[in-house]
Amino acid sequence: MNIRLHISTALACTAALFSSCDGYLDVEPKGRTQLETTDDYLGLLEEVSPNYDHANSLNICNEASWYKVEELKNYTSPLRSAGFLWNEDYDRAAVTINSSLYNNCYNRITNFNVIISNIHTAKGPDSDKALAMAQAKIMRAYNYFFLVNTFAKPYDPATADNTNGIIIREKMFESIEEKGVQQSVGYTYNFIQKDIDEAIADLPHTALNSFRPDKTFGYAFKAKVHLFKREIDECIAACLDALAEAPAGKHELWDMNDEYNRYSPQLLMAYGTDRAIDRPEFMGLNDAIESIWKNGVQKGYDAPENLLYQFGTTNNDPFPMYLTADVISLFDQQADLRMLYCLRYRRSHETAPEGDREFTSMGIRWNPSGMRLSEVYLMLAECYARKGSPADIAQAMNYLDIIRSRRNIRSRYTRLTTSDAAEALKFVREERKRELFFTYNGFFDLRRFCTEFNETLTKEFEGETYTLAPNSTLLTFPFPLKAMQTSDLKQNSK
Repeated sequence: MNIRLHISTALACTAALFSSCDGYLDVEPKGRTQLETTDDYLGLLEEVSPNYDHANSLNICNEASWYKVEELKNYTSPLRSAGFLWNEDYDRAAVTINSSLYNNCYNRITNFNVIISNIHTAKGPDSDKALAMAQAKIMRAYNYFFLVNTFAKPYDPATADNTNGIIIREKMFESIEEKGVQQSVGYTYNFIQKDIDEAIADLPHTALNSFRPDKTFGYAFKAKVHLFKREIDECIAACLDALAEAPAGKHELWDMNDEYNRYSPQLLMAYGTDRAIDRPEFMGLNDAIESIWKNGVQKGYDAPENLLYQFGTTNNDPFPMYLTADVISLFDQQADLRMLYCLRYRRSHETAPEGDREFTSMGIRWNPSGMRLSEVYLMLAECYARKGSPADIAQAMNYLDIIRSRRNIRSRYTRLTTSDAAEALKFVREERKRELFFTYNGFFDLRRFCTEFNETLTKEFEGETYTLAPNSTLLTFPFPLKAMQTSDLKQNSK
């Protein structure tokens, strides 16, 4: 992996100078360091820890629980419990004093605006200026995408232009007194699309490392925004562009069978089984067997499948975190390698909800906040399922098979087949839950599907039934109080 370029303290201070009073800086900067060369500006593109804290959203989309069930029930961590128990009566805005996701995204946007506003004055090659401008715009768009899909209501083409969105800063501010303007959801999406379209041509075929955006990521992100806007044909076109570009970026899908074929014969020879099984005859062997899969199987930040790597709440996410039994039930227990490599065969804390299991892989970097090439195939499968003709449905199943054949043990793998458009979309949605669990996609998908299909969801927990309505306030996180106090924001949730 290439050595990452980090933002130096001096560069960070320069960027911070131009931050407004929108509530994401607690300390006003004292000084200013001059940015002079294109290398100085390129250093602003990448952080030491590109974190996107979306842990509480995983509880709302019923992917994550907690290792102490009593703490869930007793609201030890209120946002986690309110989300997990689907309690929209709880006043989340009152306890959301600050938000690291909100702060981090706007701090990054400030850095990107410094580049976009000033890179033309830098000393250095024009090619570096074009590169910095393109990567700053695509990453600015990416951070706005996170913000609008967290703190504003889900996109609905019929109401987006009249729905309050988020603050959009289109350029570097002239002073710290200048305030941002809260735009509509529709305006925000249009701004995101404009940034993407202006950036793609100058994105590199191969980025410096997986923390920098390349052209394949640009097309894939473009497709994702079209998908969220329900622009199906445009999404397909961008996905196909991403697949055509992927070889130049050295991107390819990870075939998990490679590791299985390497380690399974050794385990069968040594222990008579290749997996941890909760049966008496395997007691004492389970830890040894699991350690092979959880430590031996490696996929790092720079894995070819990663189009852009970004952290979750920490750089170790999602380890350790409990996946709910509802999501686990979607996996083929005998074939799916995502389970074998990443999840314990049973809960290790008896205080956790029964049936839930924890993500414990030490070798697989899960990329909780970035994008992987598998998403492109999933988007294509969804779009063709939505188009609904027999040929389109067959195409959707083909794209699903490309992913599933690389995620399941081939000798135990069964291809999905259907001629029904509704069932095809159901297959796609279930595969998204399997492939993208413990990433931000679970919550973002929950929002868009509930809104588009007017879905009311139910789940069982300790004998009680919980309901999530399609217009639930839980689908939108409240702005933090600090941002509300220092800006003209109108709250979008409670």
